[in-house]
Amino acid sequence: MSAELRFLRLVLVFGWTIGSLCESDVPAAHTVYDKLSIQRNLSKRELKCEEGEYPAENICCKKCAPGSFKQADCTKVNNTTCVQCEEGSTFMDYPNYYLGCRRCGTCDTKLGLEVAEQCTITQNTKCKCAQDHFCNSSVPCRHCDPCDKCENGEIEKACTLTTNTICKTKAGNFWWIYLVVGIIIAIPSLSVIAVCCYKKRWHNFDLNKQKLDQDVHKPYTSVEMEPLMYTVPDVDLSTHVPAIVEEMTLPQVKSFVRKYEIPEPAIEQILQDHSNDSAEQKIKLFHVWYQMHGMKGAYGNLMSSLRELKMRAVADKIEKKMNAVTSSTQENGKSNVKTAEQSSAHSDGYLAP
Repeated sequence: MSAELRFLRLVLVFGWTIGSLCESDVPAAHTVYDKLSIQRNLSKRELKCEEGEYPAENICCKKCAPGSFKQADCTKVNNTTCVQCEEGSTFMDYPNYYLGCRRCGTCDTKLGLEVAEQCTITQNTKCKCAQDHFCNSSVPCRHCDPCDKCENGEIEKACTLTTNTICKTKAGNFWWIYLVVGIIIAIPSLSVIAVCCYKKRWHNFDLNKQKLDQDVHKPYTSVEMEPLMYTVPDVDLSTHVPAIVEEMTLPQVKSFVRKYEIPEPAIEQILQDHSNDSAEQKIKLFHVWYQMHGMKGAYGNLMSSLRELKMRAVADKIEKKMNAVTSSTQENGKSNVKTAEQSSAHSDGYLAP
């Protein structure tokens, strides 16, 4: 065998040996990498920070103090970068790691409120009832009503921040005299009313019996199958929203939209965006409900919901207003149709009587 062939054989044997060693080390290298990766994930998952800290990557960072917000997480060298809130417009009243401060609230004078304490970087604006107003809702108070004034000028208990004025009654200690006189006067009247009701009851019984005999052969119609119809079914409420909410107070509008589970953050955002305009707050809140509900059946649900929420007087006012608007629209439509017919008659060479 020549020297060249021997050298080539030696190179091939050496290369095969090195390759076998490399292949045997590959699984071992992957196994070590996987173990290190699992250990890192476990250590990050089991990272528990103390009170006043929060987890960031694989270390615990200190939260920003009240009156500031986080701009950047901490590192092994630097602490958490915090920035102070803007004085008079934003605040943060607890330790945090948010990327921004909260907006300061306002006290709406149209709702009977005035500023008790101005907003600072660590405290939101605090409101209280204005003079001659009292709060009739839960804390924090969001709406104050004017205190009643006594017609006779005699006050039994003055108005406070949480209770209305209590006026003295003119009857004094002689209220029992008025009660006895009222009962004596009422007894004869009640007797007459009872006799009349008794006679009317038997009269109505006879009429109902005659009607039952007349209708005995008529086909039965289930009342449950008859749909509940309102005066204005499926009307587009988008153009009538200002007129509708004009008959409702802001607390009534909020109660209505909460019935349909409008998210509280959306309600609070609308109230803050239009904090000095309660009329615009009501319009925006109602539009959110209408967009979520859609036109179909919206008017009927509005009426039934108001009555369920014990706002029957408000529902009656809105229904009366919508009936007037619909009647006016129908009359204008008939007038336009008549005008179009007359124009058509003129164009054909005759005028219809």
